Amino acid sequence: MPAIDVAQVRFEAAELAPQYADPEAFAAATREFFETHSAPILRQSSIVSISAPLKAYGTPLPILRLLLGALRKPATADLQRTILAVKHLWADPIREQRHLAVELLGVVTAAAPDQAAALMRLWLINLDDLELIDLLADRVAAPWLLANLRERLAEARQWVNSPHKYQRRFGVAALGALAKERNFEDVASALAALNTVMRESDLEVRKSVAHVLRDLSAHGPGEVARFLIEWADTIDKNTHWIVRHAVDKLDADARDRVLAILRGKG
Repeated sequence: MPAIDVAQVRFEAAELAPQYADPEAFAAATREFFETHSAPILRQSSIVSISAPLKAYGTPLPILRLLLGALRKPATADLQRTILAVKHLWADPIREQRHLAVELLGVVTAAAPDQAAALMRLWLINLDDLELIDLLADRVAAPWLLANLRERLAEARQWVNSPHKYQRRFGVAALGALAKERNFEDVASALAALNTVMRESDLEVRKSVAHVLRDLSAHGPGEVARFLIEWADTIDKNTHWIVRHAVDKLDADARDRVLAILRGKG
């Protein structure tokens, strides 16, 4: 990949900011921006898609971040126009456009939680792209949940309990984003929400569950160890896979105890 001309990209991104006043024109301009900065490709998700594959221009993430940096100020200055802009961006089946839509919605989630949650729920209905699922969970779901965790955690449990694997993945990813927060304390509630996916058959969801458990270990190592010990005492192969991949951040004694139980049931 050729070196990125940061100054040039910043200049072009800054020129897009004034077009924010017209959401439809803005979405067209960002599409042209992404096309300019990369060779068009068509990339099918590695998972089986229930919708048409998203076209992707292969725009490098540093370029997208420079664009987002130029748009943060206008995004926070006019919340309603931002909501309109992200709707237009999401309506365009281009990966970079939808990535930008999620990022901008994340910028205003704290200030417009109800509208952000409504769009998040709407997008989630047919979302089957793992990259966008994880991004939406991190940028929108996590800050939305954290703002009122006691009342909103029930919705995260609904996602985790969903019969649809992509929504389960989204729910687990949202809990994972919470676990990355330095001051996150409600480990018990997060673990309780994970109970229903501890026998998960889908590999991608299992990977996400194990990853969340590892991250939760930083906040409540004792609670996570007890949780894994309880679940290690089963004969379910999917549970064993999750437990085996979730012990890495426990101390040596706790890890050995969990693995000993797994070996006894193997």
